[in-house]
Amino acid sequence: MRRKIVSLCLALVLVFPLIFSSKANAASIYDQTEIDANLNSSATPDHIVLSWTGDPTITQSITWRTIGTVETGEVQYREKGSSSFKEAVATKSPLTTIDADNPPKATVNIFRVTVTGLKPGTTYEYKVGSGQNFSEINTFKTEASNTNKFKFIVFGDSQSGNAAKPIYSPWHDTVQKAFAQNKDASFVISLGDLIEQGQSYQHWNNWFAAAKGVIDNIPEMPVQGNHETYVPNDGSTKPVYFINQFSVPSNGPYGFKGQTYSFNYGNTHFVVLDSQEDEEAPNDDSFLKAQAQWLDNDLAKNSQKWTIVSFHKTPYYIKKTRNNPAVKDIFTPIVEKHHVDIVLNGHDHGVARTYPINGGKYYTDYSKGTVYYVTGRSGNKSYTDLNKKVWDAAFIDAQDSPTYEVVDIDGGKLSIKSYKYNTSNYSTPTLIDTLTIDKDNPANSTALKINRSENTQLAIAGTLQEGYNVTVVNNKAYIDPALIAKYYGGTYDANSLKLTVNNKDYVYTKADLLNNDSSKVNLDAIYKSGIDASYNDAINTILVDITGRVDATGFKGFTIGQVENNNSPSNNPPSNNQQNGNQQNNNQQDLPKTSSSSNAGLYVVLGILLLATGLCLNIKLKKEPIKPKVK
Repeated sequence: MRRKIVSLCLALVLVFPLIFSSKANAASIYDQTEIDANLNSSATPDHIVLSWTGDPTITQSITWRTIGTVETGEVQYREKGSSSFKEAVATKSPLTTIDADNPPKATVNIFRVTVTGLKPGTTYEYKVGSGQNFSEINTFKTEASNTNKFKFIVFGDSQSGNAAKPIYSPWHDTVQKAFAQNKDASFVISLGDLIEQGQSYQHWNNWFAAAKGVIDNIPEMPVQGNHETYVPNDGSTKPVYFINQFSVPSNGPYGFKGQTYSFNYGNTHFVVLDSQEDEEAPNDDSFLKAQAQWLDNDLAKNSQKWTIVSFHKTPYYIKKTRNNPAVKDIFTPIVEKHHVDIVLNGHDHGVARTYPINGGKYYTDYSKGTVYYVTGRSGNKSYTDLNKKVWDAAFIDAQDSPTYEVVDIDGGKLSIKSYKYNTSNYSTPTLIDTLTIDKDNPANSTALKINRSENTQLAIAGTLQEGYNVTVVNNKAYIDPALIAKYYGGTYDANSLKLTVNNKDYVYTKADLLNNDSSKVNLDAIYKSGIDASYNDAINTILVDITGRVDATGFKGFTIGQVENNNSPSNNPPSNNQQNGNQQNNNQQDLPKTSSSSNAGLYVVLGILLLATGLCLNIKLKKEPIKPKVK
């Protein structure tokens, strides 16, 4: 009996740590900080990701990685339920890390293949590799013919941890649970800043490990963010790792392969743009203009029921002052010209959607404008300076947890549902917003209401200045520069009439004042000094913003109360038939934990071990009396 009890104790001591260890090792796959001379690659394929470079009804593109010594690769695929595989040979392209990475330099091989001649609406099984080294079997499903009903999942910024500690447990938790809740999703769109440091390879190792089981079973159609360009020793560059690890359509403008593209799925046209002028071509608007020209041509040929454009940076932002003016000035006129239904953005790590906007005007009729949707964050990085702007119909500051969106399209009806997770319990998502646009039955669309203030209001960087009324005399507006100074952390000298913000001076004269009052400066003078300004009649609000992009050439002045703005388009739009300030990088101990249940399991294991050990000692003490020490 005694031997049985001792054996039981030993079993408990040995088995339980092994059980827990396996869980801990699994979790560590997407939280590794060490990288070896082979970039943690091997002869067995990993970083497997599905996407499309051709027609989703009859093709499927697959990309994967191996160690640099593997020379060949192929995909073996078959209809689900079939016994024999067909083969398609992949192309190989070496990827060498940059010198600043750790280790200094290493090469892996990226394999790509597009399987053609598939049957629409069919599920296939596949594996990739060569020789004796193949991946496990995964699945993909082609788009059904003439489908007008489908769903996809949208993830805002999934960057997690920090540059030195690429801890991607939060991203793992979000992507895995979102997919588990939406197994019928056709694909995924990630809105940029997939990783914290785009040219640091270990971040990609952890990102792919965290998404394994999702992006190798439904396609990932990625959007590039600013963090994809960041290098380990500061600075930015072309997002080489991002471009090389995903296969996307090559139909974008010259020089933007892997970054700008479009595709159709069902009755919807999707466009992806690169908004990173600041990082890739500072102060060179041709970077965005080349894409805008391509976008104009692309959308001119579009005849789909729905149009969705995705790019990372927010033209209608929710951070305090980060306004991305070049993106707004260059992209949005083309977007609104072609009556794009939805623009999906990341970058700001909160959830918000605008009123339908066209030419700076806000509408309650979805057919008259474009809704700009900020998609939140699917990683752990949050910001402390988010707030609702005057252009927002809805704003949710989900600081406490990651979020994701599910987009359902059913004929003429589109819905976007935004969810968040409680970081201590990922089992059940919480619905935080629903947007419905029904083109066939507009009365079923999400109702909007624009409240027009009786008194003219002031919004600085989109933030309404509560309790302040703009003085309007003879259709001219006068505002207090001290409010601008306060909002931006600058100064205003009422004697010299000098406003200083971000080390730049804006100087006014007594001729610009109303009744010699230094707190009432003509809005025309504000604009001419280089501060962007406009008047929105729908909400009776003056909007001012420091953009650095004001050109007052030919400016005729604002008329308040009669016309919206002499400098803005006034045509009624036709019906639509169709950098990092105040960021809070959570420390590793504060990150949302997938393994919270595993931690609880550890406590249970330790408790059992203690009880078992106590039982053993108690039995031993009863059987054997205490012996005196031998001196």
